[in-house]
Amino acid sequence: MPALTMTPATRMGLSISAAVGLYGISFGALAVGAGLAVWQAQALSLLMFTGGSQFGFIGVVGAAGSPLTALSTALLLGTRNALYGIQMNALLRPAGSPGCSRRT
Repeated sequence: MPALTMTPATRMGLSISAAVGLYGISFGALAVGAGLAVWQAQALSLLMFTGGSQFGFIGVVGAAGSPLTALSTALLLGTRNALYGIQMNALLRPAGSPGCSRRT
């Protein structure tokens, strides 16, 4: 029987999958512990862009904060992370990025 070999891309994909899976399990446990139903935790994962926003929302809800306060927290964190992303894109100038050319 031939030995299974994994490419570097496969190994990287598996390590990222493990990290993201553990992150998701943690978020789900905290969301249910804060009083949300499983479908509500799934909806948050589907609708919120950043993990920081998700955990911020759950933190406020878990501390008996109002849903409006939780949503405001999540929006502020998401906006902050979007601005970080824009700044990093301008700084790193990845190939194929809109508005960035590699002509030097």
